[in-house]
Amino acid sequence: MQSKTNSFDEISAVIEPYSELESPAFLQGMLMGTLCGEGEIKEAVWLKRLLEEAKVTSVKESFLVSMHQLYLDAEGALNGSGFELNLCLPADTEHLSFRAQMLGQFCEGFLYGLGLAGKPESKLTGEVAELCQDFGSIARIDIADLSDTSEQDESDYMELVEFVKIGVMTINETLNPIEGSPIMTMEPPTESRH
Repeated sequence: MQSKTNSFDEISAVIEPYSELESPAFLQGMLMGTLCGEGEIKEAVWLKRLLEEAKVTSVKESFLVSMHQLYLDAEGALNGSGFELNLCLPADTEHLSFRAQMLGQFCEGFLYGLGLAGKPESKLTGEVAELCQDFGSIARIDIADLSDTSEQDESDYMELVEFVKIGVMTINETLNPIEGSPIMTMEPPTESRH
């Protein structure tokens, strides 16, 4: 059965009553950061943590359904080939400044999730630490000068989106290496000569 992926607008509508929950991009980033940091986390544990962090005490069923799909999509993307990873960002028809702001919120959420998982930036090393620094820079992106009519700005944004996707997969693979089965090789029988 084909899974139904949440759109930015759908999640926005679902979380609107809960002002403590930042944005769909932040939520997805936080979830993916937590999954990368912990290797795996049960959906109920993540949901409980999310609601506690946001100090939300009761939610509607539509919220739970939407978060369930967000969880399935994130887990599937991180455990798949990486091509399934779609960031929960506004449609290309939205203003570039808003899309860039949401990409920044994804990165902010991702770093927050890593911290919740016990992997704050200060404890990371090598390529993962560098990527997290880059994510921190993207989270502080200056959207004031972005223009919807600039092809260069649009191109730069698209490159940043791809960079973040690859960064997420790299961080996940580094923190949670997949152990492949050892390849069995047939050794030719050794004859003992006396």
